[in-house]
Amino acid sequence: MQWILLGTKLVPLIIMAVQAVEKLVKAEKGPAKQDAAVDLVGTWLAALEAGLDRDVLDDADVQAGVRAVIDAYVHLQNVVAKARQK
Repeated sequence: MQWILLGTKLVPLIIMAVQAVEKLVKAEKGPAKQDAAVDLVGTWLAALEAGLDRDVLDDADVQAGVRAVIDAYVHLQNVVAKARQK
């Protein structure tokens, strides 16, 4: 149950990280931006990790999930932007 709660808390953090990177890192695209967003989520998770006594973001499955959510969110942003141009 603890992982479900963590997952629901990660999604808003991931969205905020993507939005922050989109505003601050204009020149870069693709993997560099995704890495910056993952790093930002990792920074925000430091307090949570201390409470859990576990390095959450270093878990390969968690990091893959974070990257998948980033990809999905960015894809949705692109679809919406394209639809607005029509």
